[in-house]
Amino acid sequence: MSGGPAGPADPTDAAGAVVGAWLPATLAATGPLSGSGRTLRLLVPGLREAAAGQHVDVRLTADDGYQAVRSYSVSDVRASAGGAGRVPEIELAVERLDDGEVSPYLVDAMEVGDPIEVRGPIGGWFRWPPTRFEPGSAVQAVMPDPVGAAPVDASPVQLVAGGSGVAPLVSMLRVRAALAEGPEFRLLHSVRDPASRWFADELDGYAVAGVAGVTTVFTRAAPEGWGRASGRLTRRELLDVALPADRHPVVYVCGANGFVARVAEWLVAAGHDPTRVRTERFGGL
Repeated sequence: MSGGPAGPADPTDAAGAVVGAWLPATLAATGPLSGSGRTLRLLVPGLREAAAGQHVDVRLTADDGYQAVRSYSVSDVRASAGGAGRVPEIELAVERLDDGEVSPYLVDAMEVGDPIEVRGPIGGWFRWPPTRFEPGSAVQAVMPDPVGAAPVDASPVQLVAGGSGVAPLVSMLRVRAALAEGPEFRLLHSVRDPASRWFADELDGYAVAGVAGVTTVFTRAAPEGWGRASGRLTRRELLDVALPADRHPVVYVCGANGFVARVAEWLVAAGHDPTRVRTERFGGL
């Protein structure tokens, strides 16, 4: 179900996408991701259809009226369109921060049937399939496709995730997996240890089915017999497994600020077009 045209009072995000009003939502189902993570499947009447890669704001209101707002990536958008007789729904993947105001409640305390407020979906740049801008448009003039590249929505896709930054990238993989045909996908996921690898079985299944090439780097503890010792992702490793710059992939990088900045710098230095390196980050500067 898609919303109507935006009115003059509708707020927009930094990418120009309409944010919209706060909507009442209800927790319909939940599942574990790791010791500190949880999926939340929310029913959101009136939600506009979401695109893979977008995020939403969630708002909690205390009994004394105090409100706290946080943003979370959408890990599944497939049911967000709703349909005849169906309420739109989205899945969020939330990691508990021990000093957080919102995430401890979402991960440890929120129960099926509990209410929450949602605003969005948000994001016009970090999404797949990406928008193909018309030749001669203002955006195309500022950010033209690289010479020899396929249109942005038909180009191969490289996903790079740090830890819980895999959430919006899983949403993209789920959309890609539902297509009979589509561009090549690769995922590089950097995580602390096996217990921190969200959606592990699903990602391994995509690799087996040929939906995407999947490479995992463990930074603190690798499984026994793993072919690589634990340690931070290096520039050489990134360039060895990622789609090469001369194939002009669209690259989506999501994770903590330092991780995203480092990976984006390596990619651009290796010849990837900056207009095709799209980033989403979290954490303090």
